[in-house]
Amino acid sequence: MSARTPAPQHRPPAPRRGSSRMRWHLLLRQARSGLGATIALLVIVAVTAGVFTAWPRLERETFADEVGYQISTTPPTLRALTASTEGYPVDSGEGWQTWTEAIDELIIDAGPELTAGTGTPRTSVTTEALSMHIEHGKPDTFYQVAARLRADPDIEDYITLLEGAAPGPSPWPSTRDGFMAQAADQSLEPADVMLSQDTAQALELEVGDRFDLPVFFGRLPLQVSGVFAANDPAADQWQFQLNTLSPRIDNDPNQGLAATAMAYIGPDDLTWLQAASELQPETELWVPVQPSATDAEVLITQLRTLTATTFHVDTPGGTGTLSLDFSAGLVDVLGGAVDRWRGTAAVLAMVAAGPIGVALAILALATRVMVARREVTLALAHARGASSLQLRSLLGLEGVVLGLPVAALGAAVATVALPGAFQIGDYWLALGAGLAPGVFLAATRLPNLRARRGDLALRSASRWRWVAEVALVALTAAAVYLVVTRGVSASGAGTDPVAAAVPLLLALTVCVLAVRLLPLPLGALHAAARRGRGLSAFLGSARTIREGGLALVPMFALVVGTAIAVFATTMITTLEHGTDAGARAEVGADVRLTGERFSAEDVEAISEVNGVRATTTVSTAPSIPLYQGDDYERVTVYAVESSTQGEVQTDVPGAVVLPGDFGELDQGALPVIVSSTPVVDAEKDPFLLFDDHVPITVLEQVEAAPGLLVQSTDWVLADLTQMRELTGLALLPRTVLVDIADDADAHQVLGELDSLLGDRATMESPAQSAADFSASPAATSMQAGFLVALVLCVLLAVAAIVMTLVLAAPARRRLLAVLRTLGVPPRTSGRLVAWETVPVVVAAMVSGTLVGLTLPHLVSAGIDLRPFTGAQTQPPVVYDPLLLVGVLVALAVVLALCVWLATVVARRLSLSVLRIGEAS
Repeated sequence: MSARTPAPQHRPPAPRRGSSRMRWHLLLRQARSGLGATIALLVIVAVTAGVFTAWPRLERETFADEVGYQISTTPPTLRALTASTEGYPVDSGEGWQTWTEAIDELIIDAGPELTAGTGTPRTSVTTEALSMHIEHGKPDTFYQVAARLRADPDIEDYITLLEGAAPGPSPWPSTRDGFMAQAADQSLEPADVMLSQDTAQALELEVGDRFDLPVFFGRLPLQVSGVFAANDPAADQWQFQLNTLSPRIDNDPNQGLAATAMAYIGPDDLTWLQAASELQPETELWVPVQPSATDAEVLITQLRTLTATTFHVDTPGGTGTLSLDFSAGLVDVLGGAVDRWRGTAAVLAMVAAGPIGVALAILALATRVMVARREVTLALAHARGASSLQLRSLLGLEGVVLGLPVAALGAAVATVALPGAFQIGDYWLALGAGLAPGVFLAATRLPNLRARRGDLALRSASRWRWVAEVALVALTAAAVYLVVTRGVSASGAGTDPVAAAVPLLLALTVCVLAVRLLPLPLGALHAAARRGRGLSAFLGSARTIREGGLALVPMFALVVGTAIAVFATTMITTLEHGTDAGARAEVGADVRLTGERFSAEDVEAISEVNGVRATTTVSTAPSIPLYQGDDYERVTVYAVESSTQGEVQTDVPGAVVLPGDFGELDQGALPVIVSSTPVVDAEKDPFLLFDDHVPITVLEQVEAAPGLLVQSTDWVLADLTQMRELTGLALLPRTVLVDIADDADAHQVLGELDSLLGDRATMESPAQSAADFSASPAATSMQAGFLVALVLCVLLAVAAIVMTLVLAAPARRRLLAVLRTLGVPPRTSGRLVAWETVPVVVAAMVSGTLVGLTLPHLVSAGIDLRPFTGAQTQPPVVYDPLLLVGVLVALAVVLALCVWLATVVARRLSLSVLRIGEAS
């Protein structure tokens, strides 16, 4: 037997020294490859982080600006805290400071936000009006003159004495018995008062002149000790103390003019005012408010708590208490500003969601480009022993190391550019942008050395794609349903996550449908090109159909950009129409003139102004008893010219339509239209009580009469001519409504009316009201937000197109090399690149237009836009076809230019020739 040679045993080769070092060398080397793609990724991360950081800071700043704007445009009398009560705040002149400190304590207890914005409390005590008996006789201009006495400890800070001196303490007894005794035997010495310069001139009084105020227990002798003028006639002070710088003039149609003067006594004379308790004094208190609007919602809470509480304040000396109920129109102003901003913020959040989603999609695409640029390096590293975990860990670490610093840089630039209070919540999205490259790089598909064709499958082989798409459609439908049915649930910042996500979900759903449906028209084009002679259309359509999945990200970006363009245009048009309608309903005509009285000559002069087509007047009779049986309640009667009212208010939304027989009596009764309250029962024979009974017939009860009514909530509308005949009153109009001719220059008409009436009338116009609404920070921020979002989406869409073309460059380069080797002309490369982009752009613009046309209806259904427009009803969605076409054409031109530039770049990236030994 021959000895058998044992078979050789195969042992694994011993590890070569340096192989591990070489592997890590490859891993580190790949990090330096694809520098251009890395730089592009870093730029996107920095910009995205900066935008994410700037957005909440801009939102807070604009909110504060909106609140500040509303506060600054609110009259001081509405802005201030006011209270009035019967009685005296102090027992003597020495207690004013103590009283002021007590009011300060109430404000401090209300809360720091309110305290920070309030000024020094102001208090005055004013008596009722008493007829004046002037020693040398009253002026012939007035059939009656009267005076009210006022004590104000701080009045000298606001005036300058022109003649005489400030009132000194009166010589009257301080006890009630002593005062009443001297008043009964008419032995009181005159007390000092001072008058404004205009008041003294109107009543023909000078320093040293005397007058009496007769009361039932005797007379109050007074003398003019001084005449003053205001340091600043436009100061807020005089809006709280009306009819001080000039007398109040009342015009009685039956008797003529009556004047009421305001006479200031010394602040120490409250003693005898209390003794003469029959003067019925009223304490008026106001606290100037000019808040900084740092936290409007906290301020509203503090104001509401303060105004809902009745305070019992001890008067200095402890002899009594005064009950104070504060009121402030600022509560409604701030509430409207907050509601207005919430609507604006909700719309902007819906707009912002699009660019955020696109930015994340672009980051994912940029990481794919980075990995594609390192395909060979990564494949070699994997072939030489690097595990998938090692490669993914290194890629993820690289993404984090690169992303976090540039994200911090972008956030820092945004923080410096928009200084404000530091809030950690501003940087969460920026942190997400910094971490996103690491997450996307770690999750990307790793290459290998085996050649493959990924463009041959027209449909995804994964069942999970269908599951994901169906889930997306269901989620979109649920979000839309929630927004339509329950509206937007606004938090303090006005952001509802569901509502904010709706545009993004709609865009994604439309993109998925477009990617599914795009092969159908492309297939028809491909079939037609197949029968033709041209190579470019055949190859281009075939490659677009095969590689359609690559177009999802740029299509998504383009859909969002187009949707925002259409959505912004429609929303701006809708809000402009809503604001105009709200302003027109508030004003009631092209122009509303409001004043003390307008004579027939004034109305005729107004109607003769060039450009005025028609006028109508409104006369007011306040506090008229409306009887129903034995019960009555007071209403304001508005008398209108029924023959011209409809002509002037043709374009006023919700205007009251007067019936043709409104100006004719109904069996002796006056036809009227009544507000929704009070409810009038015809069976109780209702009538209005003037000097005589005026029976009425209620034709209709309505909620509002735009333009005709200014302040009252309980009102009656009647014909002016019939009112004058039935009551015998002149009823001079306080309001004139003006209709401007269509071909007239409205600004010129307003200027002529202003020159004609001057300070005698307050002029309002819908154009000015709409301009005031549009000038607010909320309106400008909404328009700016639309523009910024649109620009960002377009830029991101262009970046997505370029990256997609770069990602497809290797396959295109190989194809073009083969075609050039076969003799195909160079211009074919540009046509192939166009086939990769143009169908995507066209499909995206069509899809985005549909999304953009749908979004305004979701906004109108879910967000209350009334505070923004100032209208009483939700504005309807208004489309401007010409404007929409213009915007889409402009967007198409911009995209065409960008696509052309991207095509040039792609063609340069695709230049190559086929070398011997290369695979095609």
